Amino acid sequence: MLTALTHMLLRRTVRRWFEHDTDVRDTRRKLDRFVGSTDAPPAGWGATSAGMAGGAALHLIGPRTAPAEGAPLVLYFHGGGYIVGSLTGYLAFCARLAREVGGQVLFADYRLAPEHPFPAAFDDGVAALQHAAGMAKGKLYIAGDSAGGGLALAVTQAAISQGMRVPDGLMLICPWADLTLSGRSMTENAATDSMLSMKILSRMRGLYLNGEDPADRRASPLFDPNVHLPPVLLIYSTTEVLSSDSIRLAKKLAAAETQVTEMALDGKPHVFPLFKIVPGAGKAVKSMGEFVRGN
Repeated sequence: MLTALTHMLLRRTVRRWFEHDTDVRDTRRKLDRFVGSTDAPPAGWGATSAGMAGGAALHLIGPRTAPAEGAPLVLYFHGGGYIVGSLTGYLAFCARLAREVGGQVLFADYRLAPEHPFPAAFDDGVAALQHAAGMAKGKLYIAGDSAGGGLALAVTQAAISQGMRVPDGLMLICPWADLTLSGRSMTENAATDSMLSMKILSRMRGLYLNGEDPADRRASPLFDPNVHLPPVLLIYSTTEVLSSDSIRLAKKLAAAETQVTEMALDGKPHVFPLFKIVPGAGKAVKSMGEFVRGN
């Protein structure tokens, strides 16, 4: 029942805004108000400024008291098709994630399109990972949802190729890893996705890429030949339009003998772990904590 209600709410709010708002700034304001009115961080948890990395403002999310020595640090990239998303909409979720992993989350508020088109987000992501590597006193993980999941993957691949510190693991929630929009689920799941569509993703892609090649590996890390990655946790809905991105990525990683753990749930909305009222969301966040403790 709660899942069905969430689907209905998303169709009447987020999807409608993505489809009809002509000014991206309007969508950003609506999303911030929407999330801010429906979710709040756990008592005693909040965010503090952690400086800048490239053009990204960094925020450290965790308990008001200092974490234990050597606690894990998770660098997090938000979703939003590279055009929306902010700390306001992600504070509560990242606080729950930090509590579950027993450490802190470093939230990267990277630059957004159309004001800052590709490769601004990627450049900010690489700079944020370098910053996080200098901050981490224990293990370092990288995570993200939707566009942020694709960004987390692209940044990790860049870290490997550039000789940077490589995260100890990746946690990807419904990643958008193929901006060519070539996955079969783009059409097969068109009727079951309550948030996204080919039309919406095409618009986001156009605003972000600004005419650049959608197959560029920095934008579509699914096509990067570097698949020898640290352990990967993939969480996604089998009925969303982006499910093919996760399915193809999992197959590619498994073929390269990269450790990949999948949590694929049927009937859930895109980025469902962010909606704490959806059955399965809590289980997904717990799986992220288990992944960190096990890797």
